[in-house]
Amino acid sequence: MKGAIIYFSGTGNTRYVAEQFKKHFEYYNIQCDLIDIRNKNAIEDIYDYYVFGAPIYAEMMPKYFTDWVKINVPFVKGKRALIFSTPASTVGTGAFKLRKLLNSKGFNVISQNTISMPNNYYVVAFKKSSIEENKEIYSEAESKVKKIVKDFMEGRSSIEHISRSRVALGSFVYKFFNAYSKTWAKKNISVDYDKCIKCGKCEKSCPTGNIKLIEKVEFENKCISCQGCLHICPVNAFMYKGTHFEQYKILK
Repeated sequence: MKGAIIYFSGTGNTRYVAEQFKKHFEYYNIQCDLIDIRNKNAIEDIYDYYVFGAPIYAEMMPKYFTDWVKINVPFVKGKRALIFSTPASTVGTGAFKLRKLLNSKGFNVISQNTISMPNNYYVVAFKKSSIEENKEIYSEAESKVKKIVKDFMEGRSSIEHISRSRVALGSFVYKFFNAYSKTWAKKNISVDYDKCIKCGKCEKSCPTGNIKLIEKVEFENKCISCQGCLHICPVNAFMYKGTHFEQYKILK
């Protein structure tokens, strides 16, 4: 038996959870391919199980992720699928819309769950969690993944309820957030060139090709506010509104 864990991760939270799913599926002798959509153009229907995961931005999974799924995931005949999202707090509505999309592609989605992770948007808003708080969140996340996988393998459905009004509100909020995000980096992010080593990691990791590194780092108008560039920089050269900040790193 083989599974595919298809995910998008900006700062590492969703990748961490995807790795936990891989570990716990292996307990049932199911080998899983971890598929980062930034490195893959299409999915073949060669798997027994499918897992889809993404963060939540302003109530929704990023359009970048759902558009990729729409284009690159094939129609299947009743294969079981699991969806997870990784917000910092409340349940996002994006997983509901992804489930509708996957159902239209023939998937039998029997699990849709939120797995809370630390706030990685503190550069802009909300409080940065302490190391101890993060450790507790990671532990709770792994415990929840373990239970989800167990239920999935034993055929138990686990679908979080989201009201239609919440879905409608989420779509409305995300529409404005998505428009705001396009120029977010260009308007708010600058580079400390006394630190920058022009390694190109920010350019290579940007999911939408929003970053160009020629003589200097230049932002276009395709940002989705994933903040991956800010936290992947090996020398912490980026500044938000002219000020340096502490990078978010997953605790190992």
